[in-house]
Amino acid sequence: MADSPGLPSYSDVQNAQRARSELKQNFVTLTNDQLDIQALFKSVAAQLESTPEIGERHPLVDEWNELRQRHRKVYRDSQQNAGLCAHFLKNFADILVPLSQSGQISMDQKRQMIGKFLETIPVHLNAARENAENFSELGKAVEVFPLKVASALRVRAEPAGFFESVWTGIEELCMSIWNSLNRLLMKIVNSFKIMLARLEKLRFSCFGVSLDIHFHRYHSLEMQDNMHEMTPRQVVGEITEDAKAIAEKLTAFESAWHVVRLACSLLMSDLALAKSFTTCTPPVPQACDSNLRAAALVHTPLVDCLNAYSMGKSPDFF
Repeated sequence: MADSPGLPSYSDVQNAQRARSELKQNFVTLTNDQLDIQALFKSVAAQLESTPEIGERHPLVDEWNELRQRHRKVYRDSQQNAGLCAHFLKNFADILVPLSQSGQISMDQKRQMIGKFLETIPVHLNAARENAENFSELGKAVEVFPLKVASALRVRAEPAGFFESVWTGIEELCMSIWNSLNRLLMKIVNSFKIMLARLEKLRFSCFGVSLDIHFHRYHSLEMQDNMHEMTPRQVVGEITEDAKAIAEKLTAFESAWHVVRLACSLLMSDLALAKSFTTCTPPVPQACDSNLRAAALVHTPLVDCLNAYSMGKSPDFF
C-alpha cells in the first residue's frame, strides 16, 4: 500500500531518528565543552604568569592570550553562522515544503523556489566547512604550544645525550632539595615566632631591677604562591595536560560542524533531485513533494541544535 502523500514513509522516519541520534551525540555536550575550554585557557595563563622563568611579560604569555582571543572569535563567528543556517533550514521546512504540497503554486513556480534554495545552500555549506577548519587549526596550535614552553624552560622530554640527561636530573634534584629545605626552615621560623608571641611578655629581675620584654602577637602570613614548588618539567607537564584537554574538546566542535556540512550537502542533493522531478517530461509532482518532505523531516532536528548553539545553550532532545 502506497504511503499517503502528506505523511512520511517508514524509511523517512528511520532516517530522521538516525539523524536525531547523531546530532545528539555531536551537540549535546558542546555547551559544557565551551565552559571547560574557557576555564582551561585561564588555567594555562595563570600557570605561565606564575612560573618565574616566564612571568607576565614573556612572549609566550602574549601568544597564549592570542590563542585565547582567537578561540573566542572562532566560537562567536560559529554561533552567528549557526543562527543563519538554522533560519535558512527553518524557512525550508516552514515555507518551501508546505507551499509545495499545498497545490497553490504551479510547477514552474515550484521549480523556481527550489532553485533559489539551491543557490543559497553553498553559503551555509562553506561556512560550516570553514568553522570546522578553524576549530581544527586552533586545536593544532594549542596542542603544539607546550613544546614552546618546554623550549623556553630548557626542558627536554628526551634529552639529546647522556650527560644532558644527567645534568637535567641533577638540576631537578637540587631544586627539589632546596624547596624541601626552604619549606622546613619556614615552618621552624614560623613555629618559633608563634611560640614567642604566645608568651606576650617576659620579665627579667636582677638586684631589684626589672626588665619587661613585650612580644607582639604574631599573625601567620600565607605562604607565598607556590611558584617555586614545581620544577620546570612539572610545569610543562601540567600545561601539556591542559592543552591536550582543550584540543580534544575543540575536536568536538570540529565534528559538530562536519555534521552540519554533511547535512547541507545532503540537502543540496535532495533539492536537486526534487527539482529534477519538476523538469522531466511529464513532471512528477508527487515524487518532488515526497523528496522535499523527507528532507525536511531529517533536517528539522538540526534547526533546534543550531538555534541552541547560537545562544550558547544545549539542545533539548525528547
